[in-house]
Amino acid sequence: MFEVEDLAVASPATVSRCGMVYMEPEDFTLELLVKSWMKTLPEKVCGNKFVMETLTSLFASYLASGCYFMRKNCPELVETVDNNLA
Repeated sequence: MFEVEDLAVASPATVSRCGMVYMEPEDFTLELLVKSWMKTLPEKVCGNKFVMETLTSLFASYLASGCYFMRKNCPELVETVDNNLA
């Protein structure tokens, strides 16, 4: 498995042979990441409305600002996107 920055020079044949699907990193927001992750939680958690609302509220309050803080104050050895920080 490998990861590339973009597929700007890849032909459709290359993409199909490698079984790749390329999507721009900007298409994957933190909100989508959280929603996707929350769908994988065990039924005991998903079934508890209070827990789900609390988690949603905490992510909405702190995740984006936490990523912003990290970007401003913590140098990265390898540049990442916010989803990697999350």
